[in-house]
Amino acid sequence: MKISISYPPLPSELGVPLLGQNRQFQYFHKPTYIYPMVPAYAASLLKENGHEVFWQDGIAEKKTYDEWEKELLGISPEIVVFESKCPVIEKHWKLIDSLKEKLPETLFVLVGDHVTARPLESFENSNVDVVITSGDYDFLLLDLANNLEKGTPLPPGFYVSKNAKRVKIENAEETGSVFFTGKALLDHDLNSLPFIDRDLTKWRLYAYENGNFKYTPGTYTYSGRDCWWGKCTFCVWDNTLNPCGSYRSFSPERLFAEVKHVIDNYHVRSSTTPAACSQGKK
Repeated sequence: MKISISYPPLPSELGVPLLGQNRQFQYFHKPTYIYPMVPAYAASLLKENGHEVFWQDGIAEKKTYDEWEKELLGISPEIVVFESKCPVIEKHWKLIDSLKEKLPETLFVLVGDHVTARPLESFENSNVDVVITSGDYDFLLLDLANNLEKGTPLPPGFYVSKNAKRVKIENAEETGSVFFTGKALLDHDLNSLPFIDRDLTKWRLYAYENGNFKYTPGTYTYSGRDCWWGKCTFCVWDNTLNPCGSYRSFSPERLFAEVKHVIDNYHVRSSTTPAACSQGKK
């Protein structure tokens, strides 16, 4: 199955949008590209399970919208995934409606903090097919692919349009024109995730133009999901994707095995761990 994990270009006179791996959305005049870790794990997990995955970060690749769209139409994927946030959700709605006319058989999926907080809103304002709630959408994207290919029931965490006929729904609540499979369960074992395929996810796009690195090339590793503190009332992630009490971490052995893998194979000079908000030199 062809699956695109995509960040369409969002040109603005305000600057470059910081969208992936970012709690507070910002526009930067000086480009800063942060490695989107959960989407990268999603891409790697899907590829490990035999799917043909396309990483299309049109923002970090500095593509025009036409260039990005031409590439997407050429791929003609079965699933397209957008991570969205409040300041750009309306732009994503318009893009989905436009692309749906050109790729009518493609399932368009929204993930992220905004749609987790307000999942039904996107169905009311666009032709989106699926909204995945919670921060475990790397695991849940594989569940969606398994549902389409094998008929495996969807776990909790999904909102699905009744127009998305290819998605097989069982024992779901109905809310207007949308099926709801129940509140997401944040109980997945992070240690079961494969190492991020950094070639597939084009790690060099995020290795240089990033103020978190003392030396370049740099990269990110991921120690936990999400915050061990979990008490900041202003934090959008702690109140949507990974609410209080859901913090999980990789085992030390698993974490350092991936760090060693990154050093041995990619020769990075600096690294940061988004879960711990810390930086170290390598």
